[in-house]
Amino acid sequence: MGTDMGTDELDGWQPRSRVGAVVAALLVGDQDAAEQVADEPQDDKEPLVLAAAIRLAVRSLFDEDTPADAIADDVALMARDVEVDQDAAVAVIRAHLGPDEQKAELLSAFPPQVVIDTTWSVFGYLCEQRLGREDSLELIAQAERETL
Repeated sequence: MGTDMGTDELDGWQPRSRVGAVVAALLVGDQDAAEQVADEPQDDKEPLVLAAAIRLAVRSLFDEDTPADAIADDVALMARDVEVDQDAAVAVIRAHLGPDEQKAELLSAFPPQVVIDTTWSVFGYLCEQRLGREDSLELIAQAERETL
């Protein structure tokens, strides 16, 4: 472990949401625990935590000027590792890069359950494959601070 302040603070971090608990389990490679937590009933704060977390993850990896085809290329790579609706995944990523009005417009083409499932898949992939453990935990902690 590093000696920088942020890392030490995270060592004592405990998830305060189901989203945080699932991600924490995934990041230590405990697929069973992640699935067990994911099967628990969601609370009313979960959509807020997940929305904040995916926004933070997307914005840490892409910027507003990232061309749609570059996002689509990233999603095609993601689809090799994760079963995901590629069109919905591109829409989820693009939705979190722009203004809120654009978000509803981009996501309205997909059924709500597809959006939720895709958001989870994209978020999990970005945390596990792109951000890494430290950044992902920091991101979840920040999302929980913003929403809980």
